[in-house]
Amino acid sequence: MAAMVSTHDTSNITNENPVNLWIRLKYEERLDKTMKYYTSKMVIVQIITACGFSISELYCGISYSNQCPAEPAINIFLVVHGATKFAWIFLTILAIVDARLIHKKMNRKSLARRLMLINVAFQSLFAAWFSSWFIAGNIWVFRKRSQYQSTDPTNTSTYCYEELYDAASLLIIITYVGFGITLIATVFRRFISKKLKYIINNKFKRQIKN
Repeated sequence: MAAMVSTHDTSNITNENPVNLWIRLKYEERLDKTMKYYTSKMVIVQIITACGFSISELYCGISYSNQCPAEPAINIFLVVHGATKFAWIFLTILAIVDARLIHKKMNRKSLARRLMLINVAFQSLFAAWFSSWFIAGNIWVFRKRSQYQSTDPTNTSTYCYEELYDAASLLIIITYVGFGITLIATVFRRFISKKLKYIINNKFKRQIKN
């Protein structure tokens, strides 16, 4: 039976249009790399970090409700931002299950790739929404920074509870720092580390020849 399936697959590849074959193989290669990413320990670290951020944002946004009349949108920003992170965490956990269980253990690669493609599409939508909401949050938090005060609650045009404002500011700054570290690590892993491996391997080969 396995031989028949193998022969059938080989026949399909042979008869397939070269352009379509190239596109399909690239598509499978990219999705397989995505599968590999979701089996890495880095994803677990990202989930734990995102959980910490989400809990902090939801706690501050809900606990200090109506404590920033000067800019009520700050509370909304924190709550929605934290909830969006939890939605991303849920999608990421589904991707891990897909990569580790369906793709790796069950070896149902075709099904796993289709599920991963759907997951990535949803994550892309969330990323677009997350970025837009994050930019809006930056505007709400920092546009009146010099006008905020936390000593006179009766002056609602400028009053914002200090801990709420500091938490919102700090979470935004940490998000920028985390993004920068992730970007640097990605560039290093994809480009610099590959170049270093190439140089080391060539040097090792020359030493063997000599």
